[in-house]
Amino acid sequence: MDRKEELRLLDRALEHLRDKRKQLTDNDTRVGVERYRSPDWYRAEIERVFTRLPSMLVHTSEIPEPGSFVTFEHFGRPLIVTRDHDGTARVLLNACRHRGARVEPDPSGQRRHFTCGYHAWRYELDGTLSAIPSPHCFPGVEPGTRNLRECPSVEAYGFVWLMPEGRSEPKDLDAFLGDFRRDIEDLNLADFDVYGAESHEWDINWKLVVEGTLEGYHFPFLHTKSANPLFEPHTFFFDSFGPHLRSILPKRSINFIAETERGERRLLSVANVIHTVFPNETVLHQSDHFLWITSHPLGPTRTLVKLRLLVPPGSAAGEEAERWEDNRKLTYQVQYEDLEIYREIQRGLASGANEEHCFGTQEFALRTYNDTIERYLLGPGEPGAPGEPPGC
Repeated sequence: MDRKEELRLLDRALEHLRDKRKQLTDNDTRVGVERYRSPDWYRAEIERVFTRLPSMLVHTSEIPEPGSFVTFEHFGRPLIVTRDHDGTARVLLNACRHRGARVEPDPSGQRRHFTCGYHAWRYELDGTLSAIPSPHCFPGVEPGTRNLRECPSVEAYGFVWLMPEGRSEPKDLDAFLGDFRRDIEDLNLADFDVYGAESHEWDINWKLVVEGTLEGYHFPFLHTKSANPLFEPHTFFFDSFGPHLRSILPKRSINFIAETERGERRLLSVANVIHTVFPNETVLHQSDHFLWITSHPLGPTRTLVKLRLLVPPGSAAGEEAERWEDNRKLTYQVQYEDLEIYREIQRGLASGANEEHCFGTQEFALRTYNDTIERYLLGPGEPGAPGEPPGC
């Protein structure tokens, strides 16, 4: 972000610090709990949100050179994200064009080509069919004519993005990010490496993970010994950029910023900046590194949560290795404290105790976030059209 914007955010943080009762909105608000457990609501989210918007699949550092690959399931589709011999990142369906078996069983690694484990059909890194055993058995199949299916994708801002069908140009991604693009671009995320990646499935709704990053109200109670000593939770505030959010969580050190000249003040020295890329990605900027959280829905009450630090290249294996590992342990401890309470919340929702969530004035970002999801569900794939949410 530019210096003018940085100073504006610092001034807002100090305003909230001076008046810790300053609210983000005038009233508490309600949202129905069916959105966290209804199969109909979940299906609508997949159909009207996830399949129609770009998805951050992998960080650039996870496929650093030709032949590097990562595989995973993405809403029922087995994918390979790889870099071909020309250095182009590609997203391929991990399904042989013969009988549909996987052509790459490993979660990540390095390959010169991909080979089906069933009948050994071989494909180049760009998906081109290059060899068939006993080719005389397939007189109608020439090499290069039954290639792996390629999905539309764009590599930009440090990530490979899966794009909706028919929208595979960088301009399409920029249109999705809108004014948020400048913030993401300024992070220079391509200049970092993934460190300490962990993935686990949880019996929770995917939105709970995102919502936990959109308020500091819970810090004094849930994170008493971990994060709370580091932050001023009642000074949390946010801005909207279309469907995306940028939140500011000031640290305790902001109490001493008045001792420095305004021109010398730096936002990242006294606050974490949380970038919520709609609908399910969080990139949390912590001074000289980032925490990247993905909340990937597997069902109405089942979610794959991915945690990754993004650190300066080579630093995790050098003299700073111990520091990064200590940082990872504390950062992930806070996340797992959140995830355990989300699991309790999900069980509480199943009990029928509540028909709606009550978001307080310090939790207004959660209301804003849920409103955005509703706009996508109500309209023909775009915010703003009228209609009725599923399950209501």
